[in-house]
This record gives sequence, structure tokens and C-alpha cells, in this order.
Amino acid sequence: MMNTLKVYDIELTTRGPVFVGNGNELKKNEYFNIGRRKVVIPRLDLMYKDLVRMNRQRSYEDYMLRNNRLGLGQWLREERISDDYIQKWKKYELDCGDVISERGKQLQIMTCIKDPYGNPYIPGSSLKGMLRTILLAYDIRKNQDKYSSLKDEIERTVRTELHPKRMQFLSRQGKSVETAAFNTLHRPDTKSSDAVNDFMSGLIVSDSDPLTTDDLTLCQKIEHHVDGEDKNLNLLRECIKPGVRIHFTMTIDTSLCKLDDKDIMSAISDFAAVYYDMFLCKYKESDIPEDNTVWLGGGAGFVSKTVIYSLFGDDGIKLVPEIFAKTGVPQNHKHNKDKSLGVSPHIFKLTSYRGKMYEFGKCSVKITKKM
Repeated sequence: MMNTLKVYDIELTTRGPVFVGNGNELKKNEYFNIGRRKVVIPRLDLMYKDLVRMNRQRSYEDYMLRNNRLGLGQWLREERISDDYIQKWKKYELDCGDVISERGKQLQIMTCIKDPYGNPYIPGSSLKGMLRTILLAYDIRKNQDKYSSLKDEIERTVRTELHPKRMQFLSRQGKSVETAAFNTLHRPDTKSSDAVNDFMSGLIVSDSDPLTTDDLTLCQKIEHHVDGEDKNLNLLRECIKPGVRIHFTMTIDTSLCKLDDKDIMSAISDFAAVYYDMFLCKYKESDIPEDNTVWLGGGAGFVSKTVIYSLFGDDGIKLVPEIFAKTGVPQNHKHNKDKSLGVSPHIFKLTSYRGKMYEFGKCSVKITKKM
């Protein structure tokens, strides 16, 4: 029997900090600072056991119940807990040397996804979702006629309609675009829109090999405006550092999915070009991305996760602010200015690491056939 499976190694190299969150946030009573450059995340179970032995249990419980601005480190200092205990309790520590915080405001720390052993990793679903967007955009660019009626419907909907559930706005049209691109299997007794007809079911991506907490750093969200103004936000993310290599296994069942590594790399190159032409080039400091550049995870921004610009080209600059308005993007983001500024969105999310500015989520990708 002929083997229909092709197996590839995908190597991502982070060119900017990459954040894939687990939906959790560290509260001020769950971490403490060492000086101004390190944040320590403790083993709270070990800490509590020692506090019980030191007869600090009641004081700690009172601290946890109080609604105040006191961080865990401040409370430990007030209780005169020795640094030896702090080192004993350390689960892991993160560098935060580039963080700029407003005095009196508590920093939010969003945590990244980790496996049951506490090791950070990137889920295969995140990488496949990124590839799916890239492949969809590529098919749109190659087959404009196939999507002309769907483009008209999307534009008409944006101009005239408002979905009662804002986050479902354009969801039906988006599904139709994906069906046109991917649902080509035509299985018996099914509708073309059924998921079983999606050829991407034949492309399987594993979770990444586990990393270590030494591969993590804390990065601050910085809003970089098209006019050059920067705004530091009191929001930190546990990110994979720049320069880390991350490996996945991709398996393609060629009886379902006819793609190969060359097809995927061509799509990646085309998407990077569109991303630059429609967005990055509006920011003077931005370089032209290499052909193997992708953007992954939180903070990478709207343009890296949409096919609107592949569908509409320059006309997307007029359409995107209207989509934002109808999907509940807060008015203080001022997307009504996007059209006049010639870029939408007009805010670019950056971060600083070791004194250099980086794009969130920027990676280079290499695909190698294994068997």
C-alpha cells in the first residue's frame, strides 16, 4: 500500500518576543521583584508551608484578604522574611530590565501557556491557525475571481449591517471565504460547507518541543503610533525571547491535502509581502521582512491575522476602521483617524528587549522534509 504521509520538521526562530497566553494573569500577591530587573514567581505551596512554620500564617491570610496596593515583595520585607527563604521558594525568575512603569500603578503580568511540568511551549493549534490564515490569503491572491461575489457581500455588509452580537459580525461571510478555499474534498452525502470536506484536515501540526523558563522574558506592551509617538502600557507578557529555536512536526496526508513545503513557503512569502505593503511600510523604522517571515501569537496585531487586505488591497484601509467600529473596538483607540493617516490600524504594537525595539510575534520559519 502506498504511503500517503509526508512528515516535515518546522523550525521557528523567534525574531521578536512571542507570546502565546494561557488566559491567566499574575496578581500582585503572586510575584515579587528582586531589585528593578528581576521578577520572581514563587512556589506558593512551599511559601505557605514555611509561613505556617514561622507563625506568619495569620499575617499572610490577613494580607491576602486586604484590598490594598501592597505587593508580595513589600509584604515579605515588612515581615522581615530573609532572602534565603525567597530563593528557596523560587519557581522561576524573569528578566524585566526594559520595563518602564508609572509610579503608583500596578503592572499586569499575563502568563504564557505551559505544559504540566511548567515548561513553556507553543500549541500546534496556534501554528496551524497561523498557517491556515496565510494559505487562505494566498489562495485569495491567486484566484481573485473565485472570491469576487464574496468580496461584494462583505463590503455590502460592512457598509449597511450591524450584527446584534458584535463578535459574530462577518462570521458567516468569513466562513464562506474559508469554504471556498479549503472545502474541496466533496465527500459523499455531505454539504460543501461541512468540516469533513476541509482538506486542511489532512495537515496535522504537533505541539512544539518543550522549552524552559530560561527561554522566557517579561516584555512590556508599547503602542507605537504612525506619527512616531510611543506609549508604554502597564501590561507585561511572559514571552519567548528573541533568538530561540522552536521545533514542530508537521504531517501531511497527501490523499487529503495536496500541499507540500514549497507551497507553504510560497504562501508565507506572499503574506509577508502583503503585510509589508499594507501595514509595515507606513512605519518609517520598519524593515522589509524576509521571505520566510511569519507573525505568531498575542500582540502580533490585526493585520497579521486577517485576510481583509488580501481581499481588498488598498481599499482595506477604508474598510477596516468600519469593521472595528461594528465589532466594538473601544473609541479611545481612535480608528476614525485611520483613513486620513493612510494605515489601519494606525497603532503598531512593539516591545523593548535589551535596549532594542522588536515586533511582537515576529519569527522566521524553515520547513525540512523528514521522511
